[in-house]
Amino acid sequence: MGFLARRTTPPVPEPATGSSPPAPGTPEQTARIRWHQSEHVGWNKLPAPARAALTRAGHTTGAALAAGTWAPTTRRDPAGRYWRDTDAWWIETTRLLIVRARETLIHHGTSDDGRPQLRRGRGGHVQVTTHQLSGPAPTGQRWSRPPPPPGSAATQEPAGARLTERVVDVLPRAVQTELGPPTGQIAIRHYPAHGGHHDQVLAFRRISPTELIAVAAVREAGAYPDPDTAIDAADWHITTYRPQLGPPTSTELQM
Repeated sequence: MGFLARRTTPPVPEPATGSSPPAPGTPEQTARIRWHQSEHVGWNKLPAPARAALTRAGHTTGAALAAGTWAPTTRRDPAGRYWRDTDAWWIETTRLLIVRARETLIHHGTSDDGRPQLRRGRGGHVQVTTHQLSGPAPTGQRWSRPPPPPGSAATQEPAGARLTERVVDVLPRAVQTELGPPTGQIAIRHYPAHGGHHDQVLAFRRISPTELIAVAAVREAGAYPDPDTAIDAADWHITTYRPQLGPPTSTELQM
């Protein structure tokens, strides 16, 4: 899912050193992400107490190559107690974290449509599964969109453009093929002060119990001829990491 970040400076992961020359894309249907307004984006959708607990424990003190969350789930047990689980992933060059933050919820009424009204209570815990990563260093490459055929007219809305919730659809086809069906994916759009858009797409896939692929892609464009057309044509700077996974270790932290 893609989220709009308001009034923020994009925390862009730098492409890996030794980047290759631009790789040409292939002509294909233009995909655009269906964006959603959100107060918190990316890894920051994990509850703040959970993020603080992870940092205190030394799990997230390094720089993430890619990190994100899955949609939170609210649950109720037979005794009528509520809680909310937020699952997340964090990938550095040395480790993969799979995180579940469980918040206690307090039922304090019912809305007009019959839904329970819930607020966060005290307590909660964070379950962390850690895999050590090893193998070749991340690689970087710049991907250019093919220019339009000679004599073709650019339009404000590319023919066949489609909206998608599967954010990796906007990446070059070869990158999508290498990544495969993502285990986790997230996109963030920032609005630079000078205008235009700055997009991040972060994704990973567990290829096997011992192998992982992670992709961190960024692109930026101004507002001419319009922001959407400009960002569609912008080059992607893509970092790919394909390490081996060590055996899992599990930890539980208090929030």
